[in-house]
Amino acid sequence: MISSVFEIDLGEHADVVYRSLCPELEDVPSLRSGVTLELKGSTIKLSIEAKDIVSLRAALNTWLRLIKIAHEMAKM
Repeated sequence: MISSVFEIDLGEHADVVYRSLCPELEDVPSLRSGVTLELKGSTIKLSIEAKDIVSLRAALNTWLRLIKIAHEMAKM
């Protein structure tokens, strides 16, 4: 397994972003990767494990984009 961990400081919007993304964890878009999210104060910890580099890249692109969009919406 290949893994990657990101800790992203979202300031005052971390809780809103975290809560908006939690339902996405219930849908399993791929059996080749797994994702966990943790909220630590103003930081979201994104952990991804994948069977191969292609799956890791796809999951990273998806989840980093989801976090970015949720954060942009929370700031509005």
